[in-house]
Amino acid sequence: MFSGRFILFALILAALALWISFQQSTQQSALLDSSLKSTDYSWQLFNSTTWQFDKTQSKQNTITQADSVFYQEANQTSQLSQPRIVISQPEQTLVIRSQQGKTRADSVLELSGQVIITQFDQPYLTIKTDSQNKTLTTEFITYNSNTEEINSRREVVITQANGTTSGTGLKANLKTREFQLLSNVKGHYMPSTEN
Repeated sequence: MFSGRFILFALILAALALWISFQQSTQQSALLDSSLKSTDYSWQLFNSTTWQFDKTQSKQNTITQADSVFYQEANQTSQLSQPRIVISQPEQTLVIRSQQGKTRADSVLELSGQVIITQFDQPYLTIKTDSQNKTLTTEFITYNSNTEEINSRREVVITQANGTTSGTGLKANLKTREFQLLSNVKGHYMPSTEN
């Protein structure tokens, strides 16, 4: 009599375990289906590199790399993970990096999280590892590829060979190579030791 109860108890436990397992897999499947529907991306890229050559500016090209890109064609927006943009011109090269990126209207790029812009006064293919450069760091910028302007409302630090300059807010024009810090500007400079 005891062994019959034990067998019945074991069968009930086995049936309960199968039912729980089935419920968990059904819930996971439903979550996966709902997440796929909510993303609604037109296309996705992983570990991507794209090149852009502008017909109107034949001597400038742009290389964009990202760990992932999720694009929505309906509203012309994309989200980028770990973007790295290289803008190469005959006189200079800009390398822009951040943790996250987002595009609007296929022309405005918003970068956030440890944004670093490094300017080399040389074309991309001739950059030397020991060359002097200028580096700008901030937490958020916008870059408009149509107007070639960079803007930020956050704290900005510009580091170059002879010192640093910091301020809140930035307006920069890549065509004219002019920039303006908007407020709270401070500088620390060291004179050159060359004779």
